Amino acid sequence: MAEEPKPIAVVLAQYPPDERDRRQEAVRAAAPYGQRVEFVEIEGSVYKKGLTQYHRAVIAPLVARAALQAQEAGSSAVVPYGTLDLGIDEARHVVDIPVMGPGRTSTHVAFTLGARVSVVCYDQPHVVMFRKLLPSWEITHGITSIRPVDVPITEMAGRVDDLRKRFVEQARRAIDEEGAEVILPLGMTMVPVLMSAASLSDEIGAPVVDPIASTLAVAAFLGAGGYTNSRVAYPHVHP
Repeated sequence: MAEEPKPIAVVLAQYPPDERDRRQEAVRAAAPYGQRVEFVEIEGSVYKKGLTQYHRAVIAPLVARAALQAQEAGSSAVVPYGTLDLGIDEARHVVDIPVMGPGRTSTHVAFTLGARVSVVCYDQPHVVMFRKLLPSWEITHGITSIRPVDVPITEMAGRVDDLRKRFVEQARRAIDEEGAEVILPLGMTMVPVLMSAASLSDEIGAPVVDPIASTLAVAAFLGAGGYTNSRVAYPHVHP
């Protein structure tokens, strides 16, 4: 009988209870069949308007400590929730198990489906952050645009119809005006928490990549295969 796979640890910052439950349900639904997911909650919140690079820096050490906790508990991989890839590099220095960022992972997955990718994100502050992050993920060509839906994250659950309309409008503009071939939602409150990638893809007529489903699939493969973070790139640090 095959061994049950070790769990993947998903690191989640603090959210209001309804929002936390919504995210946990979406993550579990996105996991590969038979793959367990366990949640590690850290202090601090990214559920706010106007998130900046400062907030990313403050959260990073907490993610690294949570990753160490997950490794000690027997997880096969760590996935910090969110597409800003909070604490990814810091965590890779302190644990051996793979630490996978949904932003970077889903971006590279998107480029397996087409050569021209348009990013859809929350707002202008996120546009600024992704302009900095994409080159750090070795993505310097093929991004046709980074387009915000301009719906505050704290209002999305109450404005799903408006959110969907704005997302579809931005995606269609990217396809029609820029020749985008794939749509990448870098913002998991949009996809998959409130909208499914499959239904958006059907409506838009182009692939829409689910950032957490793609990342959990890669994390499951790397974890099951016994892969580790590169110590050439990430020398080990004792926290």
